[in-house]
Amino acid sequence: MVKRLLTIFCLALATFGAQAQTLQMNPASKFQTKHVRRAPAKVASLDGAEVFGYGTTSGWEGLGVNATNVKFDIAIYIPGSDTFKGATISGINIPVLDEGMKDVSAWVRSDLNGNDLVKATAAGPFVEGEYFAVAFGEAVPVPADGFYAGYTFTCSVAYPIATGSTSVQNGLLLQYTQNGEASGWADYSNQFGASPLQVFISGIQLPDYSIQLTAAGQSVQLPNSPYSLYVEAVGSSAKEIKNLDVEVTVDGKSEMQHITLPEALETGLNKSTTFLLTGTSPAQVGRYDVDITVKKVNGQDYTESAQIKGLLKNLSHMVQRNTVIEEFTGTGCGWCTRGWVGMEYMKEKYPDNFIGIAFHKYNSSDPMYYANYPMLGLSGAPGCTIDRKAEADPFYGFGQAEYGIEDAFLEMNSQPAEVEAKVSALWNENQTAVDITSDVEFLIETNPVSLVYVLTADSLTGASASWKQSNFYAQYASSGTDEGIDAFCNGGSKGKSSVTLVFNDVVIGSSYNSQQANRGSTISSDQITAGAINTDVYTINMPTKAALKVAVKPQHVYANVLVVDNVTGEVLNAARTHVAKAGEDAIDMVKSTASATTLRYNAAGQAIAAPQRGLNIVRSADGKVRKVMVK
Repeated sequence: MVKRLLTIFCLALATFGAQAQTLQMNPASKFQTKHVRRAPAKVASLDGAEVFGYGTTSGWEGLGVNATNVKFDIAIYIPGSDTFKGATISGINIPVLDEGMKDVSAWVRSDLNGNDLVKATAAGPFVEGEYFAVAFGEAVPVPADGFYAGYTFTCSVAYPIATGSTSVQNGLLLQYTQNGEASGWADYSNQFGASPLQVFISGIQLPDYSIQLTAAGQSVQLPNSPYSLYVEAVGSSAKEIKNLDVEVTVDGKSEMQHITLPEALETGLNKSTTFLLTGTSPAQVGRYDVDITVKKVNGQDYTESAQIKGLLKNLSHMVQRNTVIEEFTGTGCGWCTRGWVGMEYMKEKYPDNFIGIAFHKYNSSDPMYYANYPMLGLSGAPGCTIDRKAEADPFYGFGQAEYGIEDAFLEMNSQPAEVEAKVSALWNENQTAVDITSDVEFLIETNPVSLVYVLTADSLTGASASWKQSNFYAQYASSGTDEGIDAFCNGGSKGKSSVTLVFNDVVIGSSYNSQQANRGSTISSDQITAGAINTDVYTINMPTKAALKVAVKPQHVYANVLVVDNVTGEVLNAARTHVAKAGEDAIDMVKSTASATTLRYNAAGQAIAAPQRGLNIVRSADGKVRKVMVK
């Protein structure tokens, strides 16, 4: 599953000892999410207690089984740690999305299905979007082997459980009881993110200074150029940390950097900060590890282990990144009018480097339904991935702002691309298939990649009921503030429970087969060298389903190629083109290629006069080397 990377508000798990009992991961379930536009929560506190938690305190999603009067048990697992030696558990902070929840209790257990070590009930009042602190009437020693902290309640709304974007193993343990039947415990953190549940722990004995480097980013630039590298750190110290002396080693060369933290790292448990390392990248194209080690804290030698690796990528040259937003949607999804608004906005505002791909897979009655496209880890509609690297809402993006998808897109699009992708496409004679040609040039050695081909169509619409888009926003009164959504509310121009739309960027064909396996080409490591161009050709048949076939107009069909990293799964770059008729455009393309071509070789390096089946290596007059697979 694709997840946006966030700073995790917790102790580094590497320091913990015991492990939780084995639970099912990513189970099939009735759970669904509903986007909740949420400012940072108001956090309750208990005197003298430190806060421990995994989830974020803002941007919560509402999770539930789309029913009320359901009993939920929610927990997180906290492994044993020397940090907690002699400490006691004093309470639980419950994140509230259901002001009417009842039979609320907070508890601590050594076993999820075992007896409570301590339990306390809560009667409220509960305020949506805030934490409710539940204090235990007794101090419970922190179990040396780890423990479960959780809460139980019966809901009055359909999506009562707060979840966040951060995924942490055993960070969202859930079970529900409905109509007398219990689902059993399972870990849903990888699917929905960690619970924002917090635990109050008192009597923690912290050292003067304790710091860990928890994450280091990467920097992409030209050789022998300035770089900037962000590093995340977590401290659990009795004294404030204002500065660090850090040893930075790149390509065998080490230097010391004195870092004054932008904001001092506060005393207490799990205080986080981010600082910036700068330098000059090596003089050659390639990848370089950056070894980062803390040597001093506040000017004092630091002997504990605090180190991490960052990454520098030196590219041969810079090219435009085209960012792909793939949206899970469907006409039967009542919230998907929100996604339609966001995607249309992006298409209009960023025509040069936004590539929208809307796969309609929510309901099979949808005329645009396309079963072969993979879900990409998306669990609810509308939802989207950005370059298959980050998961977002197609309207709100990573947060709660109107049209937040724009900021999310710009954040991802600002990252330099490691490959350049170009694509051309031609109709066959009777326009029943499209021949797509891609050219992929690597600017640095990368992991093996796959080429994913997708046909999309614009201006799809129809008069029959099956083309109507369900619209849940019709039930809400016009807010007058939410411009994008307001057009679908009662006070807007289309306040109806189903609306007629014109759909763009819709998947009508791809290189995925019925098992959702990509049939596009793979470029292996031995074919990837900086400056090499790999050419590939793929054919996609047009849809034959009557309702869709009638709606698709050849002048509104586009071919897309996605260059996907086979290791990370992210899209390294992509390209889109209008599908052209065979004619002058095709002739011009051939002429351009022919005029640049000077020499051709087979895979063994032998000169050949004409293309041969298999791998052909073409050296052009401009000095570029092109690898062409002839089928």
